[in-house]
Amino acid sequence: MQVSYREEVKQLSRDQLAAIDAGQSERVERLVDLSRINSGSNNLEGLGITLQMLLRLADPLDAAISVTDLAPIQTLSDSAEIISTEVGKLATIQKRSEAPRQLLLVGHYDTVFSATHEFQNPSWSSDKILQGPGVADMKGGILVMLAALSVLESAPEADQVGWTIIFNPDEELGSLSSADSLAAAAASHHLGMVFEPSFPDGNLAGQRKGSGTYRFVARGVAAHAGRDHHLGRNAVAALSRLTADLDALNGTWPETTINVGYFHGGGPTNIVPDLAVLKLNVRIPDAATADAVAATLKSLALSYSVDGISIEVDGFFSRPPKILTPQIEDLLNYAREIGSTLGLDISSKATGGVSDGNNLAAAGLPNLDNLGVHGGAIHSGNEHVYVESMSERAKLSAAMMLSFARGDLDRALRL
Repeated sequence: MQVSYREEVKQLSRDQLAAIDAGQSERVERLVDLSRINSGSNNLEGLGITLQMLLRLADPLDAAISVTDLAPIQTLSDSAEIISTEVGKLATIQKRSEAPRQLLLVGHYDTVFSATHEFQNPSWSSDKILQGPGVADMKGGILVMLAALSVLESAPEADQVGWTIIFNPDEELGSLSSADSLAAAAASHHLGMVFEPSFPDGNLAGQRKGSGTYRFVARGVAAHAGRDHHLGRNAVAALSRLTADLDALNGTWPETTINVGYFHGGGPTNIVPDLAVLKLNVRIPDAATADAVAATLKSLALSYSVDGISIEVDGFFSRPPKILTPQIEDLLNYAREIGSTLGLDISSKATGGVSDGNNLAAAGLPNLDNLGVHGGAIHSGNEHVYVESMSERAKLSAAMMLSFARGDLDRALRL
């Protein structure tokens, strides 16, 4: 049963509201600047430039900054070789680690747009809508975070809260390299705030599915397609049949999807192909389903490993499901009531999308993870942000931070 926090919800002061509004023009300018920098997950140079700009923007917060290297991620090439791919650096900004309440704020600074993607520069589709790579996901959200923190730092309650920011460079790759850092930070904090964009309707995510990636490698026997066809063992044909069976698994488990996302195999058509590679993504509602899916994938691969064909499968669930716990439900309820005092009509819903909020929840940290800007069409060349939402969302997060400092969230967090 949800608890009403109406009696505890306090609006921001006039001065605090005015401070956020006064910074709006500069925030928009900085967002345009950030969007012009390509920070695709594999563009190490662009990631480095972006991180340095973010650290300069955070400098007025007067906190300790550390920048660390992350382990490379392991990817599978079309020739079935494991390749190590470098990722950007992780930055941690920390202040008042001795305070009684600890707040963890997370923002990723990579985008899905590579340095060669056609979508590179911001543009205005109207005086209220800015299009550009990362404007919503999630450079705009990081600016919202910093604006809200500035309000907290100017408040008398600030000494009651210590906070840590994590800027990670690999969220769009699944946070594979930063996952350990996120989990370690979650263990020493009481509340998490993640600044992914809201849904296109402005609402927040409640429960999130988990996500896993699996890779299949089929090996057969090469042979001349005409003279010795009968001696060959066609890896492409075998993996294609398995692919159809994998796709047919959709509907087997409730709220579970299996997306065959990548297939590569073969070469000259006069050769029986001896190698094929398949990659797929799975979204699941709970850990039990994850175990069932994993066992089925391995069983199917084994069933096709006959008559000179071998199929290897590996993979795991890098994003555990984010379950709607009582703490998270109460946090959503509190955010909804704060939003109403600011003229925002906020609700929440379950989603199949994932975020670093999944990782924090799996490590035991209650968190809200759609606190960024109101925008839409993320991961596409039409990504956009309603620029007025930068101030609106900064006010929402600032009010949440101040409520946390005052102890108003202690009941929700079970402190």
